[in-house]
Amino acid sequence: MRRPPFGLGSLTLLAAVFLAIPASAQTASVAARPVGPFAYDVTKETTINGTVSSVLSKPAAGMILGAHLLVTTSSGTVDASLGMFPFAGKGALSVQEGNWVAVTGVMKTINGKEVFLVRTVKVGNEIYPIRDERGAIITPQERESGIQASAEKGLWR
Repeated sequence: MRRPPFGLGSLTLLAAVFLAIPASAQTASVAARPVGPFAYDVTKETTINGTVSSVLSKPAAGMILGAHLLVTTSSGTVDASLGMFPFAGKGALSVQEGNWVAVTGVMKTINGKEVFLVRTVKVGNEIYPIRDERGAIITPQERESGIQASAEKGLWR
C-alpha cells in the first residue's frame, strides 16, 4: 500500500475547514464592523447638542485612542470620540472651542467610562461623517471618494 505524500492529509483537512466557513465570514473585513465594547448599534443612536468646550486632537489620559470633542450640554460634559482621522484630508472636520454642535452617535461604556461614539458632527450647516452606519471609522481616502462621488451627482457644494 502506497502512502500519500507528507502533508497531503493536512492540506485536505485545511481545505475542508475553509470550505465549511460561510462565504460571508470569508469575505468580511476585520475592520468592517467593530465588536466588543466598540460595537455600534445604529438603532440606539441619539443626537447630543451643545457647545464645544475642548477640541482634543490626541486623547487625554484615560481616554480611548483618537481625537475627541468635549461637548457641554444642559446635562453636563460629554466625551465625544471622533476616531483617528477627523481632522485629516479633504472634507476634514472644522470645529473649534465655542462652536455649537449636534453630534449623532451611540453612548458606550468603555474601560468604565462613558464615551459617545460619534457618527456625524454638525457644525453650522455642515455635516461631517466620522463613522459609517456600522460604526467603522471613515478614513480620509473614503471621505475623499465620497466627496468626489457626491460632486459627480451634484450633491456636494
